[in-house]
Amino acid sequence: MTENTEHSNEHVYFINQLYRDFLLPTILGDDNATILYWAGKRIARHYDLADLDDLVEFFNMAQFGQLEKVKERRSSTTFEISGQNVEDRLNSDSKEFSLESGMIAEAVQKSTGRTTESEIHILDKAKKVQIIARFG
Repeated sequence: MTENTEHSNEHVYFINQLYRDFLLPTILGDDNATILYWAGKRIARHYDLADLDDLVEFFNMAQFGQLEKVKERRSSTTFEISGQNVEDRLNSDSKEFSLESGMIAEAVQKSTGRTTESEIHILDKAKKVQIIARFG
């Protein structure tokens, strides 16, 4: 069973890499990051991802990485995405995490009821991605 699961994970990662790092940037050009961010917000609305547990489960299922809330403040929440898929993407010079950022922004907005936008920080040494959701 483990071998089939590993093969399945590799397949999902390959598909993600193919469309995220090659196909979409080729089609969308300079608008890639903006469109992916808004697409992420739409995905979160479509799948009703307002609960952190649902968002974590979605990230795992989609092979986006392990999502963890690491800090909560009065006007922001900080998340980190880590794991082998994130490391592999960063090692291949893929710094595009706008889809994930949009999903997180929308989920936080739904859960807080406050307008939310998020920003991406690549933590190269730690091989993680930090996303800060700021709300007004």
